[in-house]
Amino acid sequence: MNKTIFRNLALAAALFVGGLSAQAQKSYQVADLNAENAALAQTVVDQQLADPDAANKAFTKLIKGVRKDKEQLLSVGDFFLTNKNYPAAVQCSNQLYTLDPQDVNVLMFRGEVFMFAKKYGEAGQCFDQALAVNPDYVPALKRNAFVYKNVNPYVAIETLNKIKGIEPDNYDAEKELGDIYFKLNDNKQAIVHYGEYYKRAPKDDNFSILSCENYMMALFSQAEFSQIKNIVAEIEPIAPGGRMLKRMKFISNFEAARNSINYVEDMAKVEELMGYITNKEFDDTLYLYIDYAYAAEYMKELKNNEKAIEYYTMAFDRDNKKIGALTELAKLYRQNKQYDEAIAATQKYVDLCGEKAKVADYLRLGQTYVFAAQQDGLTPEKKDEYVKNGDAVLVKVLEMDSTAYQAMLYRARINIKNGNAPEELPKQYYEEAIKMMEGRDNITSAQIEAYRYLAFYSLQTDDFANTRLYVDKILAIQPENAFALQLDGALKSIGK
Repeated sequence: MNKTIFRNLALAAALFVGGLSAQAQKSYQVADLNAENAALAQTVVDQQLADPDAANKAFTKLIKGVRKDKEQLLSVGDFFLTNKNYPAAVQCSNQLYTLDPQDVNVLMFRGEVFMFAKKYGEAGQCFDQALAVNPDYVPALKRNAFVYKNVNPYVAIETLNKIKGIEPDNYDAEKELGDIYFKLNDNKQAIVHYGEYYKRAPKDDNFSILSCENYMMALFSQAEFSQIKNIVAEIEPIAPGGRMLKRMKFISNFEAARNSINYVEDMAKVEELMGYITNKEFDDTLYLYIDYAYAAEYMKELKNNEKAIEYYTMAFDRDNKKIGALTELAKLYRQNKQYDEAIAATQKYVDLCGEKAKVADYLRLGQTYVFAAQQDGLTPEKKDEYVKNGDAVLVKVLEMDSTAYQAMLYRARINIKNGNAPEELPKQYYEEAIKMMEGRDNITSAQIEAYRYLAFYSLQTDDFANTRLYVDKILAIQPENAFALQLDGALKSIGK
């Protein structure tokens, strides 16, 4: 090897520093370097940047001495790989493959060299070759699973299950399976495998906190809050201060407090657990939708709608694809009688849903316009605006679903301009609603609302026969209805 080549190799070695680290547990067996080879290899590593000529001299002598000795050549290659000298490791790998392309240790080492360079395709080929020699060689199966984990997860699943068949106690295979299923959004299967890993793996420095966090997120997707709470309590001593752990501790304790017999006391404790949000313990960019959404839910529990609105607004700002926050905001605004804000939030939700918007979504928007139009103190112009826009929404609902009697009821309500005088348009809509409700069950309150107005209208227009008809219909549904009983008495007093 001439000096120019070695200088290029030395430069490449510098560029590859920071690549994949060597495996803590090697996938191949390697003997110790003898003293002379160890000294030469160390010289190459020490001098590769400072004195390439000296490194080249040492490397040339080293390779010349071991090029036919497969065992020592593998040990030299392993030394260079461990010390992140990729070009030197490649030289050893190529020579080893020339010597014995069927040796499992050679193939596994060659695969690890490719892994270091992130050449996963070439690495996978080496591991496949090793498995062709020994189909049950677990180290090759493990590395193959790693390679395919993000390329072809189903092949990785098959490989990991084979490892479990050979090594039933291999909890790392359970972790890898959990990771794969979690990434595939199959949370139920992820829980199964993460559960086995969590149960069997020692809670030491090698325990995967990241996989444990994924496990809690999978459990969260299935509303397994008590299990999350137990995990948090066990993991906290070995991973204190983590953002995910604090998130899961807050959420799981909040969910437990919601149903606790010590509701007031337990809810008070949750406020402290929410401190990672309120005290801004982390950079703002690190908080997720779920943090602010649960903060909003906590504030709702405390009947603090203003703070709940603030947090739901922050949640939506953090992830505007989670449009459910707009529905929650609309509910809170309606409770606060902030109808313009509720209309805006609901309209935005419908707009973002686009063609996927449902009848119920438009119906909710129409209902909000009804509430807005019924406010006291409105100017005639503002009331007319609510009526016009709300009625248009309700017409759209009926175009989407001609059986949506609720929309017709809302049309009747929103078009009542003077509740003390009979009006033709509300009467017409209530009559239409009655027709639409025929044959339906469990809608007594809707029926009574329509009959009440029609009875009122008939009475005000001296149509006593229809007044009696609608009063009797109400009493048939609800014999103790005070309004109907009052009209019944009045009708009887005049012989009707």
